[in-house]
Amino acid sequence: MRFYFDKRVLLGFTITMLVLLVLGVFSYLSTQRLMDSAALESHATRVVNTAERVVKAMIDMETGQRGFLLTGNEDFLSPYYDASAHIDQYLNTLDSLTDKRSVQQAKLDTLRIMVGVQTQWIQKVIEIRKRSFEEAQAMVATGVGKRNTDAVRQAITSIQNSEMSAFRSQSTITDTSVQQFQYSFVGLVAVMLIITFYLFYTINSTLKSRNEAESELKRTARNIKDLYDHAPVGYHSLDAKGIFVEINQTELNWLGYTREEILGKIAFRELVTEDGKKIFANAFPEFMKTGSVSDLEFELIRKDGSVFPVILNSTAIRSADGTYVKSRSTVMDNTDRKKSQDRILDLNRELEGFTYSVSHDLRAPLRSIIGYATILKEEYYEKMDEEARRITEVIIRNTVRMGQLIDDLLDFSRLGRKQVSITPINMKEVVENIVREQTNELKDRKLAIKILDIEGAKGDLAMIRQVWINLISNALKYSSRKEISKIEIGSYRENGKKIYYISDNGAGFDMKYKDKLFGVFQRLHKMNEFEGTGVGLALVKTIVKRHGGEVWAESKINEGAKFYFSLN
Repeated sequence: MRFYFDKRVLLGFTITMLVLLVLGVFSYLSTQRLMDSAALESHATRVVNTAERVVKAMIDMETGQRGFLLTGNEDFLSPYYDASAHIDQYLNTLDSLTDKRSVQQAKLDTLRIMVGVQTQWIQKVIEIRKRSFEEAQAMVATGVGKRNTDAVRQAITSIQNSEMSAFRSQSTITDTSVQQFQYSFVGLVAVMLIITFYLFYTINSTLKSRNEAESELKRTARNIKDLYDHAPVGYHSLDAKGIFVEINQTELNWLGYTREEILGKIAFRELVTEDGKKIFANAFPEFMKTGSVSDLEFELIRKDGSVFPVILNSTAIRSADGTYVKSRSTVMDNTDRKKSQDRILDLNRELEGFTYSVSHDLRAPLRSIIGYATILKEEYYEKMDEEARRITEVIIRNTVRMGQLIDDLLDFSRLGRKQVSITPINMKEVVENIVREQTNELKDRKLAIKILDIEGAKGDLAMIRQVWINLISNALKYSSRKEISKIEIGSYRENGKKIYYISDNGAGFDMKYKDKLFGVFQRLHKMNEFEGTGVGLALVKTIVKRHGGEVWAESKINEGAKFYFSLN
């Protein structure tokens, strides 16, 4: 169990409980002692009073006897008869109050005998008096009755003194002990008061600090709410049914609704265009599986019916047992970015059209140049000197290279206009066919090509095939100067994406130039080292981007290179 008290308060409560416990135990013991002493006193009082009754009974019996002796009238025997009827009862009561094992029991037995002797003597005097006054008077004059009564009185006194002595010896209540109890009780009460004042002061200080902390917390909460409501992005939360349960003022301003109009009343799907609903339908399985989605682009419908583009990132909130509870999302206004993208697309289309037009228009003169140069070589080769022959070869070679550049530019420009047709692709089969095609003409080279398990994908078969053609041809080209060309092709999964790779042990490149690697006409090796136009990797990047993936590479000079591309 966790305690939220101040340590000083907790200590004070602990001491208070201990003091209360001590007070309770002390009071209980003192009360018990008082009760025990009271019981002893009550017992002693009963013994003394009962003994006094025995004495009184004996006196009553003598009084009755004396009156009858003097008058001879039996009416004077009433005290005698009354005392005789109760004396045994008084003796039995004394017997019940006496411990059978104590000295008192022996004294009581003696008393009982003495009472019996005196009772018989009195009874005998009465019987003689009924016959003769003189005989009875002579019998009383002997002093036997008086001696018997005195003996009974002494026995009674002895029993009373013994009982009081026992009471005084067993009772623990004395003036000193009472005084000690009073002092102790007052001391404990004083300690209680001191602790109570201490606790009051400590609790008051704690509450003051807590109130100050609560005030600061409220100020912080207001600041956070202000930041939440007036952030430059929209925030909202949806329950398990997709209904708005939280939303900030920024997003409300974008949508044109009030908080009362939207919370608990409108579902998020009601504010999404039909195209946006399709995007959500495709992204929802991943959202429920991974617990988040990022950078979803779609359009929201405002209260006035207008739309505006947004980018949404969302996280799923689940309970302890994994049940989906709600989502938390950030919404960014994508208007400016969308306009920029549209402008870039327009510029790209214009650039692609210009590239296509220029490339197409250049093909005719190039065909003429290479045609005439070929005629010169075939019909006038023998008439040319060495310099003319060299120049003709240079013209033909560069014209062919320029033609290849134009073809690559045409392919690059067509790629931007071509629609992506998504179909299932058997990646391993595609790679195996391309490797087979490209290695058939390399019989004189030593090749060690390892094709591992390659996971299938969905995409445009022709485009993805072009990606592999370019990457595999590059690997073969840049490892051609090695004694054995070692190439490995495979795939793996990372963060829900399929990653494909191809590695070689070729010339490699300097990683500080990696940003230029996938640009058009960007070459990291000279033409006299490795042929090429510098368009192949640009095509790879464009195709992979159009499939929603990324492309990158790792390398060390003269230690080979490894190219990667990802697909969803």
